[in-house]
Amino acid sequence: MTIWGVGFGIRKLFAGKGDKHRRDLKVAVSAREAQMLAAARRGDVEAQIRLATAYADGDGMTQDYGEAAHWFGEAARRGDAGAQFSFGICQANGQGTAQDYEEAVQWFRRSAEQGNTGAQVSLALCLQKGLGAPANQKEAVQWFRRAAESGDAAGQVGLASALQSGRGIPKNEVEAAGWFRKAAAQGQAEAEFHLGKCYQDGLGVAVDANEAFQCFRRAADKGLPQAEFEVGLCFYHGHGTEADLVEACTWVSLAAQRAVAAAVGVRDELKEQLSAAQIAESERRVAELAPNRPKIAPAGPEIDDDLRSPNEELPD
Repeated sequence: MTIWGVGFGIRKLFAGKGDKHRRDLKVAVSAREAQMLAAARRGDVEAQIRLATAYADGDGMTQDYGEAAHWFGEAARRGDAGAQFSFGICQANGQGTAQDYEEAVQWFRRSAEQGNTGAQVSLALCLQKGLGAPANQKEAVQWFRRAAESGDAAGQVGLASALQSGRGIPKNEVEAAGWFRKAAAQGQAEAEFHLGKCYQDGLGVAVDANEAFQCFRRAADKGLPQAEFEVGLCFYHGHGTEADLVEACTWVSLAAQRAVAAAVGVRDELKEQLSAAQIAESERRVAELAPNRPKIAPAGPEIDDDLRSPNEELPD
């Protein structure tokens, strides 16, 4: 459909060409917006989703969450599963509309029943936490399992956590470790962290300090604060790696900067054992690493962190 291709390609065409061409670009983008809007008003679901996504991202037009929520809603009411999920996210997080968990749950359920794994996970989280519907741990597990069996990493983590704790399902640490491993194989940081804890504590697997350290390190390198703390502790005590107090102080300090409360005391304890030169080296490493740390929610996030962005799983 050329009305999409023209707008997306036009920015490169005029890049760096001067004021006149920038004005031409603005006119072209406005024309693209008008074309999308006309198609959306005619009831074209694809156009409604693309328009909503463009407003949410500020892609070629002024970012406007109210308009994004409106058009996601229009497409959702026409039965599109991706739009239903996205409209539910808008309702749950109060993006472009009043926050309303009850409405969010209804849209998540409609989308989940059509097989959207993001909606299945989000519905499970709401049911688990009692947001917008009475808490129902068994039903939450059912939705986590549906998403997990479809290959969704977040669903696999949710199911594994329920199995490990016995929340809504009989406790099974071996199966839990298996699901954490599946999600970790997809590079999911929280899964890597939890798999590390399994190896560290012997939860469903044999204790393996080296494997635990490797899991923590992979999650830490993705920016998970709790994993940064665990890496620091491994270096501190020589668990799974050689003891190195400078490295320990570096990783614990990174975690402390990112609101891991327990890391603050450990950092101060480590600094008492280091020379002034070692502290300076650790601080240099922290200053080098901190600005480029990936932004990721800590393990056990609140609902807003669990729910995905309004644009995820939409058509390209």
